[in-house]
Amino acid sequence: MARRPRAILLPGLDGSGRLFEPLLAAAPRAFDPEPVSFPADAALGYDELAELVRPRLPRGRFVLVAESFSGPLAVRLAAERPRGLVALVLAATFLHRPLDPLLHPVRGLVGARLFGFPMPAAVIRHFLAGPDAPGAMVAEVQRAVAAVRAEVLAHRSSEALRVDARDALAGVEVPILFVAPTRDRLIRRDAHEDVLALRPDAEVALVEAPHMVLQRCPHASLARIEEFLADPGARAGAGA
Repeated sequence: MARRPRAILLPGLDGSGRLFEPLLAAAPRAFDPEPVSFPADAALGYDELAELVRPRLPRGRFVLVAESFSGPLAVRLAAERPRGLVALVLAATFLHRPLDPLLHPVRGLVGARLFGFPMPAAVIRHFLAGPDAPGAMVAEVQRAVAAVRAEVLAHRSSEALRVDARDALAGVEVPILFVAPTRDRLIRRDAHEDVLALRPDAEVALVEAPHMVLQRCPHASLARIEEFLADPGARAGAGA
């Protein structure tokens, strides 16, 4: 029996990896998960983060799973065609121009001063976890964000606003799954179309969820990922 591939889980803006807990608790069966954490006190851009993650990629079969901020990072790493990579899974993320159009007027406010205050529960529920998010989940997001220096969060946000991973995606050869939440209020809801424009064979799984789709719908997300990994590319272009 073939050994299950490892799954390198690349985190969102907080970079801690701790917010993957709901997905891990859903008992993944198709892969062995390995969350990755980014330094909380070092303002590293995508180039530096690629240098950090690259040595951690397994030698055997593995999958790259990236949410939100880490999507362009995973695309870049996958484009390098590392030996053993069998699939790329992107969740609630982007290749370029990440923000929902309604947020464009406030792009200039992204900075250390913005992240210097505790993140209000109302903001987390509106943009990230959904209005019906459990209090425990909201509190965990607050703790994860508070554990990172404001300058680091601001730098990551700036990187995300100016990144363009479309050329890198063109170099990705493995099957791609995009888990797209239909109620995302942070990232453009049509971001998956950028992927399909370059890789029409990519699979898109639409999930009725807010931005934090892996946290709010871990079982549904896991089911789609497992189905994809069981026969990657078999349903390419079929949409949701």
